[in-house]
This record gives sequence, structure tokens and C-alpha cells, in this order.
Amino acid sequence: MKHKIFLVTVLLISFCKNFAQANDTAIARLNNYRNKVLIIFYKCNSLDNELAKAISVKNINDIETNRIALLQCADDGIKTLYSMEDFDGDASLKFNCKEALNFYKQTAEYDVSQLSDFFINDEKFNKLKTGVTGRHKLTEAEIKAYNTEVKNNNAAVTHFKQLSNFIDGNRKLTLKNWNESEKIFTDNHLSYIKEKSVKQ
Repeated sequence: MKHKIFLVTVLLISFCKNFAQANDTAIARLNNYRNKVLIIFYKCNSLDNELAKAISVKNINDIETNRIALLQCADDGIKTLYSMEDFDGDASLKFNCKEALNFYKQTAEYDVSQLSDFFINDEKFNKLKTGVTGRHKLTEAEIKAYNTEVKNNNAAVTHFKQLSNFIDGNRKLTLKNWNESEKIFTDNHLSYIKEKSVKQ
């Protein structure tokens, strides 16, 4: 009888060990895949944060440096994602990461250049404004030219605000979608791993 109890105990311990190892291996594989995609996302996200800081302080050199770095990072990340296998037939994490990287690429390739142009033109306008307001008498042609510049600058300010709001809105939406999709992907696969382990 003691021999049977010992044998059942050994079998039970062995089963539990195998169960834990199989579960750990599946979870490790999931984490490894997820981490590869997360690294791609967070590299771009970090550069985008640096770019946003440079924009907030109107530092043209830092804007351009971070813009180029973000564009390269997004391009490289998209290529890497295309070369990666799906996780157990599920391409959702890769797909959602590509969507986020496409936002970063669009921002770096098109949108940020317009913001930089605004800062450069705004600086020129402020110099012109200082020069004009420092003088007591202006010719009619100078007044007309200055009024045209004021009108152009006001239109540029409106465009700048609209573009900034567009970028900020899309940035928030991109982060929200990414965080939700990453959680859904992880939760679904963890549930499947646990469910599969229980059935074995």
C-alpha cells in the first residue's frame, strides 16, 4: 500500500512539474514574441516623445534630428515586422504595431516639416515686426507689404494650430489603440495557454 501511495505521489509530482514546464515554455514563447514587437514600438515612441519636446521648445535643430531618427526607426520597424512570423497564426499585434509605426512615419515624413517651416517663418516675421514697429514713419508700400505679411502670418498660425491639434489627436488615438490591442493580444493568448494546460 505504501508503495502505491509513493508511486501515485511520484506520478503526481511528475505531472505537476511537466504541466508547469509546458505552461512556462508557452508563456516564455508568448513573452519573447511580444517583447520583440514591444521593443520596435517603444523605440519609435521614445523618439516621438523627444520630437514632441523639441517642438514644444521650438528647437529647429533638435526637431530635424529627431524627425530623421523617427522616420528611420519607423521604416526599419515596419520592415522588421513584415519579416516576423505571426504568433500561432495571430498577426494582430504585428498589424497594430505597423499601424502605430505608420502614424510615426507620416508624422516624421510630412507633418513635422510643416511645423519646422512655421517656426522659421514666424521667426522671420517677428524680426520684420520688430523692424517695422521701431520706425516712426513708413511708406505706403511698406505698410501694404507689412499688412500682407501680417495676414500671411495669421493664416500660418491658424494652420500651425490645426496641424498641431491633428498630430496630438492622432498621437493619443494611436497610443490608445496600441495599448488596447497589446492587452487584448496578451490576455487572449494567456487565456488560451491556461485553458490548454488545464485540458492536458
